[in-house]
This record gives sequence, structure tokens and C-alpha cells, in this order.
Amino acid sequence: MQNALLAPVAALAISWLWFLARGKARGGTKRLALRGTLFAVIGGLIAAGERRGVFLRASLGFKLALLLALLTVAVGYLYLIRFCDACGRMERALKTVRCKRCQALLPLNGMTAKLRNDSTPSEQPRSARSARRKNG
Repeated sequence: MQNALLAPVAALAISWLWFLARGKARGGTKRLALRGTLFAVIGGLIAAGERRGVFLRASLGFKLALLLALLTVAVGYLYLIRFCDACGRMERALKTVRCKRCQALLPLNGMTAKLRNDSTPSEQPRSARSARRKNG
């Protein structure tokens, strides 16, 4: 019975990840969907460990360290993965200023909807930044 469900669940998971990466929806909607997905995966990992008896003899410190590690990975993904507000395309590189699909400005990071402007210091040439520091 369990093997019969594996293929449809895997296909559903792949299609969901494809939607998050390439599907067309508003950026805010996809940000919320990514947050829900990450926390559902963390909950699923914890539930699977509980069901298999991983935590039966584990100390409180181990449980807290494991939870902290899982939450750190989730927050890291939430920070690094940005979505275009206009077309919803997923962007995983923080240096990219504009969406590759529609050329709209991307948010500063995945935890905010605040858009970066074209003159963000990280996108200016190094020589311009160093000259500005020396002069100003």
C-alpha cells in the first residue's frame, strides 16, 4: 500500500516545486507558499522521526539542537530565495537586481517585499565604491 502511494506523492511534490520555481503567480503568494512548504517539511521530518522512535531516548538538548538546526536551514532558505512581485519567478542569487523573465526589480532578500533600487552598492563596480569611500 505504501509503495503504491509513493509515485503519485512524488509527482505531486515535483509539480509543486516546479510551480514554486517557474509557475506564474504573484510574488507574495509564492513567498507564503514557500514558507508553508518549508514548515510542512520540517513538521514532516519531526513526525517521521517521532514515529520511528528517534526521540524516545533523546535528551532535551538533542531535541532542541535538532529543532534549531532545522529552523536555521528554513530561515536560510527563506532569506535566500526571492520571488519577482510582477511575474512570480523564483530567483536564488542575491546579486541579481532584475527578474530574468520580466525585468522587474527584485526584493532585497526573501524575507521582505522591499524592492532594491538600481543603484544598490552591491551592484556598483568596485572601483566606483572605493572611489566614493576615498572622496566622501
